[in-house]
Amino acid sequence: MIEAVHAVTILIIGLLVVGSFVRYIREVIIKTNKGLYGISLIIRIVFYVVIMALVLSAFHVSVTGILAGSAIGGIVLGLAVQTVASNVLSSVFATSSNTLKFGETISVNSWVWSVETTGKIVEVKTLFSKMLTKDNNVIYLPNSEILGNSVITEYRNDGGSYIYPLNITAQADVPADKILQEIKNNNDFSDIKFFLSTKNGISNTFEALITFDEVTELNEKIARANMALDSAYWNVKSRFNVLGPNSMWEGPENIYPLSIVLNSDVSSEKVIEEVSKQLPDSGVILLARGGSTNTFLAKVKLSGKSMDKVINDTNLVFENIYNKLKAENQPKGDEKKQ
Repeated sequence: MIEAVHAVTILIIGLLVVGSFVRYIREVIIKTNKGLYGISLIIRIVFYVVIMALVLSAFHVSVTGILAGSAIGGIVLGLAVQTVASNVLSSVFATSSNTLKFGETISVNSWVWSVETTGKIVEVKTLFSKMLTKDNNVIYLPNSEILGNSVITEYRNDGGSYIYPLNITAQADVPADKILQEIKNNNDFSDIKFFLSTKNGISNTFEALITFDEVTELNEKIARANMALDSAYWNVKSRFNVLGPNSMWEGPENIYPLSIVLNSDVSSEKVIEEVSKQLPDSGVILLARGGSTNTFLAKVKLSGKSMDKVINDTNLVFENIYNKLKAENQPKGDEKKQ
């Protein structure tokens, strides 16, 4: 009974002393040299070993005897503390090799939990490391998994700020250079730079390099980057129209390209001539000729009118001209009798 009281007293006092001392050492290191943060972890482990030795000695257990015990006992003890020992050693190796630095922002991509986690290391403890994520949550990462089963990306520090690369994919149906120019024209970003990363026949991948100071700023900046590129893509797309299978046309402001299909039983030259008389500003052209139909393109001006009215009026003009020309091509009554 007396041994148990002594052991509990040693354990409680030891933990309090170690906690206060290590906390003081950590605060001093943070203020002076963050690169030495791992020393506080090593001090903590050494003190824990000393406390355990004192607790065992209170029960008159010889630590030397345990260490020199049977091979079977050593195997059993090793299996029992395998996970703990793995995390402890991993934390020592991670901090001593500067793999985990206090206050640094990193991404951990592990095949154990399969989701990339981005955050700021706020504490490296004996078994776990604490990370403040960009969602403003604190998560605990097992040290053994960080060191042994993960790929760690440390973001470059640029004058006190970090650079986060974000890949954004858009369809390749509009020119990539127009999208980049549209972003530049409509956004005054000092903290986000856009580049074309890769191209293929289906999509273009853009890279946004986001400058940030605190990891909790990332979500808002990522949203701004995504919205800026999405808006630029649709703005450019709305001005571009496909002309045939292999070419595109960018319409000026307030110009709407309207394609109209008519049967080819009337002369396309006559259609263009008549439309040009009635709609002199339409710039109508023959876009495509098929076996039974002709496709025309009229670049009509909106001129403050609603798009619905412009489309309706232009279609009616083409329809009336087509009917007129078709009627003129019909044989007259006398010719039918002959």
